[in-house]
Amino acid sequence: MCCELLLLVRTNTAALLGFHRQYVLVVPSVLQSGSANTACVQLLNLKETVNLNVFLEYERRNVTVFQEVVRRKAFYCSIAWFLPSQVPEASSNPVAYITISLNGTTVNVTERRVLAIQNKGIVVFVQTDKPIYKPGQEGK
Repeated sequence: MCCELLLLVRTNTAALLGFHRQYVLVVPSVLQSGSANTACVQLLNLKETVNLNVFLEYERRNVTVFQEVVRRKAFYCSIAWFLPSQVPEASSNPVAYITISLNGTTVNVTERRVLAIQNKGIVVFVQTDKPIYKPGQEGK
């Protein structure tokens, strides 16, 4: 399993001394098709209600990862997503895009980043009663 993460962070650097809006979206940079993946979203210092949308674009399909109306100043959510049917097997082009969108009265932010989709491999594990068998030997 790949441990690299794609991190989207946005902060208003002009307001270093006061409170300013911030958001962070953390997802794996390589998604495994056919298995659950995790995404975490955090919003800070909101001054209004915003619509939060996070979705994956892959091969002209949009898969909603997260969608919520946020009415609090601070918000955090960690969610397991991507049921096997939602993320298709990677074709010759494994490139996908993750998009976060925040929309409110004075907030209109959309950010899109590239990720990859990797097919889940099949592994067969065989355990025997001894480490090496000679040709013709039978196991117990």
